[in-house]
Amino acid sequence: MLGIAGVTTALVGLVGLSWTSQMERELSLELEQRVARMVTLVKRNLAVPIWNVDAGSVENLLDAVMADPEVHAIEVRSESFSDQPIVRQRAGQPVEPLRSEFDVVYSGNSYAAQKPLARVSLTYSREQSQEQLQRTRRFVAALLLGVLATVVLSCYVLVKRFVKQPVLRLGALAQRVADGDLGAQAEVGKHDEIGLLTEQFNAMSSSLLASSQELRRSEERYRSLYQNAPAGIFQADDRGRLLSLNQALARMLGFASPAQALAAGTRLRQLVALDPADYKAMAHALMRDQRLQQVSLRITLPEGRQLWVELTAHRVAEPEEGGGPRIEGTISNITQRRLAEQELTHHRDHLEELVAKRTQALKQAITRAEVSSQAKSRFLATMSHEFRTPLNAILGFAQLLQMDEELRPDQRARIDSIRNSGEHLLSLISDVLDMASIEAGKVRLQPSPVDLRALLDMACDTVRLRAEQKKLMFAVELSPHLPQRVMVDGQRLRQVLLNLLSNAVKYTDAGAVCLSVQFQAWEGDRVRLRFAVTDTGIGIAEQHLAQLFQPFEQVADGARCLGGTGLGLSISQQLVREMGGEIRVRSVLGEGSEFEFELALPCVV
Repeated sequence: MLGIAGVTTALVGLVGLSWTSQMERELSLELEQRVARMVTLVKRNLAVPIWNVDAGSVENLLDAVMADPEVHAIEVRSESFSDQPIVRQRAGQPVEPLRSEFDVVYSGNSYAAQKPLARVSLTYSREQSQEQLQRTRRFVAALLLGVLATVVLSCYVLVKRFVKQPVLRLGALAQRVADGDLGAQAEVGKHDEIGLLTEQFNAMSSSLLASSQELRRSEERYRSLYQNAPAGIFQADDRGRLLSLNQALARMLGFASPAQALAAGTRLRQLVALDPADYKAMAHALMRDQRLQQVSLRITLPEGRQLWVELTAHRVAEPEEGGGPRIEGTISNITQRRLAEQELTHHRDHLEELVAKRTQALKQAITRAEVSSQAKSRFLATMSHEFRTPLNAILGFAQLLQMDEELRPDQRARIDSIRNSGEHLLSLISDVLDMASIEAGKVRLQPSPVDLRALLDMACDTVRLRAEQKKLMFAVELSPHLPQRVMVDGQRLRQVLLNLLSNAVKYTDAGAVCLSVQFQAWEGDRVRLRFAVTDTGIGIAEQHLAQLFQPFEQVADGARCLGGTGLGLSISQQLVREMGGEIRVRSVLGEGSEFEFELALPCVV
């Protein structure tokens, strides 16, 4: 009600204020307009009498001006009469005077128009305007009070009829609900705000009734769970005195019912024997952390039987029903689990002992195997000279015999067979020895300045003849930006390229074999180069790519009839890794393969 009255008062006040302000501006504007008209009239009517020096006419004109009640004073100064001005003035002080001073000029001839005849000062009083404005303000104030009184009275009547009485009825109904009459309903009279409030109150009352019924059902379910739960449940006060316990806990402690257990004692230490140190530790932990989580305890029952139990509890600081803090928790019998854990621990310790013994034996076997493998690798690497020397001698004698021009064709064929077999055997031995040297860690790169194009030519010349014999197209693609000299182990790089090119020619029956060396980028004083060997041979199945670089593995179809140890790619991969690269392969079965790797080599100027 006060809000409505306040809003109405504010609106009426704003309207009245706006009205009076507008009227004040209009009265001021009208006064200024009347002053302007009077100034024009005086200028026009005073010029001739002053020019004719007719004092009587001037005074009559001034008296006529003073007939206007708003004119407070008029003063005329002119040299035509005397040094004293002609003045007409009302008694008292003007209210908010409005003064206007102007010159009177005679325009009857050109000479007189050049000089003012007199100086006139006209003073108006705002007294009448202020009186009219005050009357308006009093009217607005009276109107405001009338409207306010009407609004307040109307609001009081309306509020009493449509708000106060329905609210009082709702208050009485709320008291009934508070007294326990849940579900009490009020009649909805109108579908207004009060009606909506009544409907919401009825809904709240119905909800309270449903909640109360559900709460009773929940209490019954909780009581059933509490009494029939397999785990022991208890409540105690902050001093450790038992307030309640369920049937399971009573039976666990050796009593027939909770009442019998509480009759025997209200403290846990009165019902079972408990280590005092454990009891103090639990009490301190509960006070510090407000809870205990799965604490294992050994207790002794009155008949002397010992149990292992697991205690979980928490401290309720402010229970709903009051009475100070309390402790709630559960106690579970874990005796069987404890015995099983002890048995399991015994078996685990025994198993760990067996595992430790077997692990030690396995480590010793691995150590012996590693020592044996290293000894084998060291032996092969050390004996490489002894393996190659007699074979080189055989090849040398075969070459000397081939130089004899008197040999018969059958003799030359046998000598060629000896030489070819020896070279093949030397290649196999070299691969095995290289692999052994790599495993033994005796392969050391020896970088030196190498003419890159000359090295590539040497590698290509070696396999170009084989490609021509198989009628394959052999192509070399070199980037124009290749450096002239690089720092690399030329022998090992040539060995890698020879192996890749030889494999490409070996496994390609038709088509082409291509060596591509392309400039990639500068990395400081190093140049990154990409080496790629591409063929249109038999290709490799995708499932065989993973074992391609394993020692003694040959995954291509027909590999057995083409010969080889299966060490070439494995050795090449190890050598490229030593140089800082990695051989990657892309292959499609029946279409061909591409082997490529990148090396960052120092440039030699």
